[in-house]
Amino acid sequence: MNKIFIAFTAGIIVGILYAPAKGKNTRNKIAKIGNGFKQGWNDITDTIADKIESAREGIDNIADKSVNKIESTQFEI
Repeated sequence: MNKIFIAFTAGIIVGILYAPAKGKNTRNKIAKIGNGFKQGWNDITDTIADKIESAREGIDNIADKSVNKIESTQFEI
């Protein structure tokens, strides 16, 4: 999926560079594409970070339950 996105972005940039437009307009278009790519990347990394945080919290909860279970069984013996 990333290769497709990169190829698509590169194709757009090459198309813009060869299109007859003023340099300033071309740079603005490239900047907009770059900002869109950056935003997409930030969204992906935020999603991954959220999933990692959620998994970490789940593991912490399991660890806490395990510790509590072990502590409660120690007093029963």
